[in-house]
Amino acid sequence: MLLTSKYSLPDCPEHTLARPRLLSLLKGCHSDQLLLVTAPAGYGKTTLITAWASTQDNPVAWYALDTSDNAPNQFCRYLVESVHRATGNGVPRTHRLLQAPQCPDPAAIVSHLLAELRGLPSELRIVLDDYHQIDNQAIHDTTRFLLRHAPAGVGIVLASRSQPPLGLATLRVQGRLLELGSNELALNTEEIARLLEQRLPFTLEADCAAQLHQLSEGWPPAVQLFTLSVRNRAEVERYLGELERGHSHILDYLAEEVLERLEPRMRDLLARTSILTRVNARLAERLSGRADGQQLLEAAAQRGLFLQAQDSSRQWFRFHPVFARFLQRQLSDRDLLLQLHSTACDTWQALGQPVEALRHALAGEHRERLLQLLGAQGEQLLRSGQSPLLRECLEWLGTGVLEQNARFTLLSAKMAWENFEYDLCEKKLAAAESRLQRQDPQQWHQYEGAFATMRAQVAIARGQTLQAKEYAEAALALLHREQSGERISALLVTGETSFCLGALDQANTHMQEVEALAIAERDIPSAAWAICQQAEIAFAQGLLNKAASLQKKVHHLVQKNHLSTLPISEFVCRLRGQLQWERGDLEGAEQSARRGMQINRKVGEHWLLPEYTLLLKIAQARGEKEESLEWLDRIEGLLSDERYHRDWIANADATRIRTWRALGNQQAIAAWLEQATPVVDKPCNHFEQCHGRNHVRALIELHCWSDACRLLGRLQQVAGACGLTTDRLRNRVLESHLLWLRGQRGEAVTAITEALQLAAGRDFRASFLQIGKPLIVILKTALESGLEEAETDQAQALIRLAQQQPELDGGIRIELDDTIIREILASDAVPDFLRHSPLTPREWQVLNAIHSGLSNERIARHFKVAPSTIKTHIRSLYQKLDVKDRQEAIALAERMLRSVQDRL
Repeated sequence: MLLTSKYSLPDCPEHTLARPRLLSLLKGCHSDQLLLVTAPAGYGKTTLITAWASTQDNPVAWYALDTSDNAPNQFCRYLVESVHRATGNGVPRTHRLLQAPQCPDPAAIVSHLLAELRGLPSELRIVLDDYHQIDNQAIHDTTRFLLRHAPAGVGIVLASRSQPPLGLATLRVQGRLLELGSNELALNTEEIARLLEQRLPFTLEADCAAQLHQLSEGWPPAVQLFTLSVRNRAEVERYLGELERGHSHILDYLAEEVLERLEPRMRDLLARTSILTRVNARLAERLSGRADGQQLLEAAAQRGLFLQAQDSSRQWFRFHPVFARFLQRQLSDRDLLLQLHSTACDTWQALGQPVEALRHALAGEHRERLLQLLGAQGEQLLRSGQSPLLRECLEWLGTGVLEQNARFTLLSAKMAWENFEYDLCEKKLAAAESRLQRQDPQQWHQYEGAFATMRAQVAIARGQTLQAKEYAEAALALLHREQSGERISALLVTGETSFCLGALDQANTHMQEVEALAIAERDIPSAAWAICQQAEIAFAQGLLNKAASLQKKVHHLVQKNHLSTLPISEFVCRLRGQLQWERGDLEGAEQSARRGMQINRKVGEHWLLPEYTLLLKIAQARGEKEESLEWLDRIEGLLSDERYHRDWIANADATRIRTWRALGNQQAIAAWLEQATPVVDKPCNHFEQCHGRNHVRALIELHCWSDACRLLGRLQQVAGACGLTTDRLRNRVLESHLLWLRGQRGEAVTAITEALQLAAGRDFRASFLQIGKPLIVILKTALESGLEEAETDQAQALIRLAQQQPELDGGIRIELDDTIIREILASDAVPDFLRHSPLTPREWQVLNAIHSGLSNERIARHFKVAPSTIKTHIRSLYQKLDVKDRQEAIALAERMLRSVQDRL
């Protein structure tokens, strides 16, 4: 008796995720190819091939193998039965051969089968699913014979957890082999996001799919378990934490599907080497005590045991992180585990890999190894982005060790500084300084300049520019020749203080000096930082093309030196995002922001404020209200819990104020203005200028126009004196809006014209668009007043962009002046009677305010008149428009404004 389930095409599981990316690859293979799908358990091999087979017009013979199929006769019986059924009884002679009392040799059966298949009228695919169940060489020989002699139009599909021993090199060379492995079968971020959207009853944050992909590396069971386990947003972080530690259900799955099938020697080697991030034969043999490490590693990889070769020579391998965590659970003997870490530490050190050695010294709780490695490699490891690991090591060693060792104190202080913990940084420096001066003055003398450098970095981060300058100058006088790293840091602070004090050319010279020195010392992160600062200086000077060129330069430097996972890489992405945003490339800016989030998420959410800010800007520009509110909520959460440099805060505040303005939340704007830090007397850098404009925007929204005008004048005077061209442009645009609101139309046109002149040939867009729809009427008036040809083209392009920007509430926001009113009256949407009985300019303004949803009291406050005056205007409006209430007036205004907006 044959089981029909073994030779019947299975049904696709309900709610299977469509994978067009993979199906398109399968559809592209021709029938003369062998399609080989190999991956460990859970990657969806059977599901994928089932989905593909169900779309085929030609017959598909399905054979699901298990361990009982290692008997050659049974293998042949099921193979022939599946082909016979799939082809509509198309191989009757071969089928009868199997009914004979004495079953022929497998080679003879396959020969008869292939002979009959040559007469088939259509193509045929034969699927051998779960081929890893086969370990009988006779069946491998039969399958190899089938592959070698299959007639044209008959293709074979193999699905297996391991590489089948079928001698496929010839097929590969001939181009007759199409291979899909775990890299292709793993779910990518987009597929995970689509699956979560389908399965979960609530919407997740946009970056959750990326987090899940990072932890699972696209292994479908982990993602599937997420959709089954998480019932609400509150459980998301819990599951992700469980996945990182080793979810119990996943552990049970791997124990049943993988571990129980392994022989003891393989199981022991895999468990012992699972503590490694990557493994080669030398490490495997040292940790296992065996001499056949290379053979066992290759065998494990070929058997699909979540172990992948990392190079073409198959010298290095790595575990899938979920499987590694599972294997580590098997190491229950603490003494054995500590010994394994000790051996791993020594081996990595011999291999010249200090990061790996340090990890195992810490895990193995080996104090002397830890001190030796930190003393020799600490500064280099810090520069290469190993702060989390260093922090763990120093915390384990304890405060007493730090205070007695200046080098370790500086490492710890640097990490506190990087984490915005400036008070803690100062505390560590002060405690160590006190002890060293009393107990080891010689060591203090050696490191006094390095301590001054660290204090300079703290001061500049706090915005204490003059103090930072003093500390940096003192450090440069105290540092010894061999302290090149500290000298580079002190010079960086000197350049940053020049930038903050408005000496842009001097700052640029300092940064170029730092770049050259850092490159000579092979301190690539510091060189990259110096180039980023040059790009920011160029941006402040209005030189967008130069800034973009510098950004590309530092991007190539980071990529060339494999620093794409370090915090400096986030700075590079942030610069690119800012440039893309200014030029109106929302898609590119979003990609840059999300790349920056991916880099910095591992060091904590508090680092993500710039990315959240940029994503809020993008959501605003797209009119995405819910998305904007989500990013606004995240930003406010970070600002309430963390302390940041004024640069980050000013940019975040600017975006918050624009969101509140778009949503009509004047209460939030008033609350911000009440508690905001006052504008400094001389705002001579880009972030103090931004902070000043935030005050101006808030004052404008609260109708404190005189105060706004005075502050804006001071900002513009300082920006001009310091060569802050971008800020001069942005100040002029904001000034134009303010003057327009005050009824000074001629002065407003003059201001916007000067902004257009400053922007000539510089690709500025977003700086204009930040004032919203009023930009349209101001530019149209400027066009009527007469502009130069280049400025005319730019103004018309900006009008089109402003028209395309939706409002967060979905409404239309157009400031009405004579130009716009004439366009409205010329449109077909205006009733004829309105042309003969026109509205007064004030009645048009009141109609626009009604359409914007303002109450009579709000309209009266806006125009600074009594509510009774507004009621008089409204009665006259209703009579001229021939409407009976506010709703009809709003509907008519919507039609008229829509008609003119569509042409703007």
